[in-house]
Amino acid sequence: MDNNDQTFSQPEVIQPLQVEIPLQSKAVSLYVQQAYNHFAQGDVEGAIADFNIALCIHPNSAELYIARGNFRKHKLGDRLGAIEDYTQAIFINPDNAFFYFCRSQTYQELGNQQKAIEDYNIGLTLAPEGTMCCLI
Repeated sequence: MDNNDQTFSQPEVIQPLQVEIPLQSKAVSLYVQQAYNHFAQGDVEGAIADFNIALCIHPNSAELYIARGNFRKHKLGDRLGAIEDYTQAIFINPDNAFFYFCRSQTYQELGNQQKAIEDYNIGLTLAPEGTMCCLI
């Protein structure tokens, strides 16, 4: 009878951990969507605040840093802020060629050809063969 009690109690302990991760991911998605909604309504500060909250939930998400960097660059014209976010994404995931290409392009737009070339070359070495046409 004690074995049945132990078997019954284990799923109760494990189940909340399995549920918590998708809920966090759902919350992050909602904050990112809300950021774009704020921007569409002209609330730039609200948009950045929502990205910041999403990053507080998942501070080690390279994809969130890329998303915020792209938002800063394309929606706000904040290329220096985008460089910061791209750099953080690269710090988290240094093997992603796309991250280097994002930063390379932004360096090029800022007129820093040397850094643009350095990042582009790193991206070239990391990109799987045959994918360059998709990343440029």
